[in-house]
Amino acid sequence: MTSRTRKRPSSARRNIQIETFSPFVSGGRLRLVQSQLHNRSTDDVDAILCISGIDSRYNEGTTELFNYLLFGFFELRKKELEKSGFEEEIIDDIIILIKRNEVHVYCNPINYHYLLPYVSHWRNIRFHCMTDSEYEDEEAAEEFKIHSFVAMVTNCRKIGIPYSTSGSVHSFDKMVVEKWPIIQAYALDEYTGGGFFTMKHEVVDISSSVHKIFNEVDPTSLELLITEQLSMFERQWKTMLITTDMEMLNNSRQIQEEKVCEALKSYYKHGKVGSETAVDRQTRPFVLFGTNTKKTVMESVRTGETTVNTPIMKAGVDGDIPKLM
Repeated sequence: MTSRTRKRPSSARRNIQIETFSPFVSGGRLRLVQSQLHNRSTDDVDAILCISGIDSRYNEGTTELFNYLLFGFFELRKKELEKSGFEEEIIDDIIILIKRNEVHVYCNPINYHYLLPYVSHWRNIRFHCMTDSEYEDEEAAEEFKIHSFVAMVTNCRKIGIPYSTSGSVHSFDKMVVEKWPIIQAYALDEYTGGGFFTMKHEVVDISSSVHKIFNEVDPTSLELLITEQLSMFERQWKTMLITTDMEMLNNSRQIQEEKVCEALKSYYKHGKVGSETAVDRQTRPFVLFGTNTKKTVMESVRTGETTVNTPIMKAGVDGDIPKLM
């Protein structure tokens, strides 16, 4: 039995292992993305294009937006997808084009069942998908995908692509996009794309605009914060308190801010290895005693411009014991 004829997955809502997932939250995320098309900073972009998998050479920026809109689909359900028996190229064979008031989704009849509970409630959604029997012909399936892609982007003068991830921003290069397999196929005469994709359409990077919405809090992001991230933070916080207690017992007069905050900083640095952004740098953990808590010191420590290591017994007014931290 080939991978194309394996048992199709269930499209039931119960397969989404997120308690707070709902059509309301999902629709809210889509509307946030669509709002970027009304944003002056995107300069009249007609549509946002997301191409998954090999067809975008596994571009991480588009994958990040996919995971935002599909609630971590490629991450949270990774083990399930690997056990499905279907090749990776079949599962991530997805293209989404988001316009101001409608959404086009290309998928195949296999991953359609995975996608359905995530997107069926989106307003004005149009699927480009073959039937099971049609999809058995691999050559016809590939032609259908290219024709669907050409049809999806027709009448889109300016197309935005989330090229970089929020944690690793790269300089945008249209020629790299032009080398993506589905983009290259667009230029083939038999598909009537009418020339190179980046010549027919103005392609721009909208990464910075899209990244801003990832920080928006909704019920699902709050759920993941509480169930996954909070427990890890709690362990580091307890470590910090234990370290402080031990230092206070051994030599309370010499304990310093850096020592108290060491566990939290290690936790932060580990989580941000190779992906710290300008926004993240404004949220670095720090501990300050007494007179060091004034605004000027806090700002310089927050941005990493300086470090403060005042012994706790001398951090108060006139070198006395501090009253706060």
